[in-house]
Amino acid sequence: MIKVGITERGDAGLDFSWVDKLLDANIIITKNLNDTIIQHLLNNKNRIILHITCTGFGGTKIEPNVPNVNFIHSQTLKLIENGFPVKQIVLRVDPIIPLKIVLEQGVKKVLDLFKDTGIKRVRYSFLDMYPHVKERFINAGIRLPYTSFCCPAYMREDALNLLKQYEDIYEFEACAEYTPHQLGCISQKDFDILGVQGKATPAGFQRKGCMCIAGKVELLNSKKRCPHGCLYCYWKD
Repeated sequence: MIKVGITERGDAGLDFSWVDKLLDANIIITKNLNDTIIQHLLNNKNRIILHITCTGFGGTKIEPNVPNVNFIHSQTLKLIENGFPVKQIVLRVDPIIPLKIVLEQGVKKVLDLFKDTGIKRVRYSFLDMYPHVKERFINAGIRLPYTSFCCPAYMREDALNLLKQYEDIYEFEACAEYTPHQLGCISQKDFDILGVQGKATPAGFQRKGCMCIAGKVELLNSKKRCPHGCLYCYWKD
């Protein structure tokens, strides 16, 4: 079985314990593309697919300690200009809060801003309203976008209709979301880009609808919310 490292348990731009654990292929995920992680990425660029998460909420109550969208965009350009292959970068709009005002002022803004980077792959998910997430939203004085765990179908359609406007620019992907763009966080596409020999067979073991391979290896040890303090984080306080 092919093993692929991934940093889903925290933020690879804040916790650098992954650097000494890298496998031959790795998915590195961050909301904080600071200069330190940029250097680590450049040093290991031949074995990394980078997921840059940018929702447009950075610096707001929803993502209080996340850098804002303009910083993430400028650092992305810096990374590419210093030699990190753009084909190995995935933009993550994760999660989407599918309210029309948020789609217009958040998702659309991100997709428009990153057009000049040359990034083609865009992954997305929809906000999951865990009980502890609802409590955080209420405590922060933010109206709940919906009370069900998953977003209502009409909201999902609003989001997908917006994404359709960008299909000539981006290739959309989503794991564990029942949309036309289903693809695991680790997939054959990643194997092909990194030149990994073998077949990436989905074995969905994390949650219903998961399409990732069975050989996914977590590279971070933390089991708590990271310092970014995002309200939607699945880790309980």
